[in-house]
Amino acid sequence: MRLGISTASFFNRVQTESTFDILRQMRVDTTEVFLNTYSEYEKPFIDALIPRKGSLCVHSVHCLGTQFEPQLFSSGARVRADAETLFRKVCYATYMLGAKFYTFHGPVMLKKREYTFDYVKLGNRLNQLIDIAQSYGVNISYENVHWTYARDPEYFKQILKQCPRLYTTLDVKQAVQAGHDPVKFIDAMGNRISTVHLCDVDKNGETAVPGQGKINFEKFFRELEKRNINVNMLIEVYSRDYKDLNELKQCYNFMLETLMKVKNI
Repeated sequence: MRLGISTASFFNRVQTESTFDILRQMRVDTTEVFLNTYSEYEKPFIDALIPRKGSLCVHSVHCLGTQFEPQLFSSGARVRADAETLFRKVCYATYMLGAKFYTFHGPVMLKKREYTFDYVKLGNRLNQLIDIAQSYGVNISYENVHWTYARDPEYFKQILKQCPRLYTTLDVKQAVQAGHDPVKFIDAMGNRISTVHLCDVDKNGETAVPGQGKINFEKFFRELEKRNINVNMLIEVYSRDYKDLNELKQCYNFMLETLMKVKNI
């Protein structure tokens, strides 16, 4: 198990290509690279990132999925094809950066209404996308996000039945924002979890750096430990949640100490 910081935590403070040096200065050796926009999906940009990352472990790659991931499930063939072009670019980026996992959001919920899911149909399409990703040597890791289809533990129980090669990303903050105990997602995802995203939520429901909100991370880590789930964890906060990089570093140290306490290191 490694603890790291996602480059998403620096959005609007530091450009993606400059985040690796900051992580090294903070003595963080593991990251998830968040690609923020279309130009960052392009091969020249990715190729230029590779020497900058040096020996940092890139566990996974994330993108601004709302730009194209919902369209991967469109009923229109041309729409799907255009979305797949972008999807393939991010798969290439994931492979070239040495990551094993593409963090995926999928379809979103645009209206406040009851959604009924055809898990067989969704699973068939996801399996097609898994085929594409694996042709680049990477795996899809489907993340729980409160404004997407994947907002409930039950969704994961059903979709994982259809997709035996699908991995999952457990976002603790997103679970709380959806009104669920994150432990329910541990049980629904089981040994398919590849990644855990760490961010806190305060009493008003606003995001916060871990340790400054209401989530008991020590309890959460103990639940993972009880189930022998040993995966990489990435602090993924919003840049508005901390005042300076020193505060983010203190958050990292706090989470590292909490993990070590749970593991009796």
